[in-house]
Amino acid sequence: MSKLAALYHNEMVKLSHRMLVWILVILMILTAFFMPFMLKNLIPEESGSSYSEIGKTEITKERDTAKSALGDPNRYVEHETLRFTIDNQTVELFATKLNLTDDQFYSYEQLSCFNAILANYDFDAYPINGTYLSINAFYAYRMAFERICLLNMEPFRTRTNEWYDEYIFATRQLDLAKEAFFYHDYGSYLEYQENEVPDFNSTSISTLQKVIELDPEGKLSDRETEDIIEAIGRCEEYKSNLAMGIDNVDGTKIPLSESRKTQIEDRVKILEYQIEHNCLITDKASNATTVRQVAQKAARFLLVILLIIIAGSSISQEMATGSIKSLIIAPVKRWKIFTSKLFALITWVLAGSILITLITTISTALCMGSSSLPPYYYCSGGEVVTMPNLLFSFLFFLADNISLFVYLLGAFTISCFTRNTGVAVGISTGLVFCNSSFAIVGEIVGHKRWIDFLPFSNMDLSCKIFPYFDLSGYMDAGEAGLFGIGTNNALSLRFSLIYLAILVFILLLTAYDGFVKRDIP
Repeated sequence: MSKLAALYHNEMVKLSHRMLVWILVILMILTAFFMPFMLKNLIPEESGSSYSEIGKTEITKERDTAKSALGDPNRYVEHETLRFTIDNQTVELFATKLNLTDDQFYSYEQLSCFNAILANYDFDAYPINGTYLSINAFYAYRMAFERICLLNMEPFRTRTNEWYDEYIFATRQLDLAKEAFFYHDYGSYLEYQENEVPDFNSTSISTLQKVIELDPEGKLSDRETEDIIEAIGRCEEYKSNLAMGIDNVDGTKIPLSESRKTQIEDRVKILEYQIEHNCLITDKASNATTVRQVAQKAARFLLVILLIIIAGSSISQEMATGSIKSLIIAPVKRWKIFTSKLFALITWVLAGSILITLITTISTALCMGSSSLPPYYYCSGGEVVTMPNLLFSFLFFLADNISLFVYLLGAFTISCFTRNTGVAVGISTGLVFCNSSFAIVGEIVGHKRWIDFLPFSNMDLSCKIFPYFDLSGYMDAGEAGLFGIGTNNALSLRFSLIYLAILVFILLLTAYDGFVKRDIP
């Protein structure tokens, strides 16, 4: 073992003396550190709300603009007492008729609505500050007010019992919208939504009821509330799929396997946990993880070049220079030389992964805040638990590099077999960067059974090892991975691991045979 350790140390020292290695390492470090700062400038500032605050000043300006365009609103108004026979009883209604053109209608509705708001609304007690309730109640009030104005455009002589019923409904809705808006009352807003026709009701009542339970005072922003609504919708979809025993894979319905059933059940638990504890992934967190993944992708590009050069020249260059003979004459068994070089290659893979993960995490935390990097949520023993972001990022990055290790082993094998650095580096580089092309061909051909037995279909394991990555704001390898191939959901993790284990064994056996059993000239 001491001889093997000495050979390993000697191999690491030789690699550290190569100028090209340090140039690529420095470029990789600089890329990993500065890339998040460059990407941050491309992301708009997150305000927490899709709407800016609507204040008294803004409403006054819009009211004055409508007034200047319309003039005196009273000259467009007529009044008359109308009588309707409802359930054999005569009902009187002091009705209003608006004599407006289409262009004048908007100005009149805006003027009348804003006059009512300015006269009665308490902006200090209930600011329209981008919360879901304040914004939606405001627009509900405007919609209800506009509906009343539209009904008042109907000529007196053509107003029937149906018009009267619709008018009474509209006034009731206006009262509910006013209660919801003027007094920040979620209950009135819920009742308003329950009364609306489906075309106006984009949020289901049951979902809205759950939102009210989580935020009874309506203090959450519209963005936060929309995230909750989306998460509740995903939970309902998952529960529906579980009840029907189906799985939705890329838009295709397939029978639900037992393993996928467990995953979907865990997804429901995680989403419900995030909803209950108000820790759903925000846009800020999603942007931060995206920035870091893209930075990791850029740094890994240099890591790939570095490792392919190391792997591709590990044997062949020493053969070409004759330095390998000094080790054999020593004497040292060839399998120990082979093993030391393989361990050195694995060390560089691990060291590069740790370095890139650590630097991109620090850089992202500096430019976007450490709180923007969420933990990884998963289930253990039926309970939702979390993994620290730094640890998960490293493990996810390492799992994403399994395919990289296979390619490097391929370069190492070619180097041992051909003893030609150019051939080993060239073929390996070509395979790495043609990977996405094979994925495109696979999409064109469609799913065939024989495609499952190609290496490219089994390379992406990160999303199978960490199936809930998207619930922590991460992108899959198809979006953020260097090789541009996403998860093949048709293949199980066990199948891919067995396949890659066999492939690695064959590559190692070929490399060992090429180095140990062949003569060295």
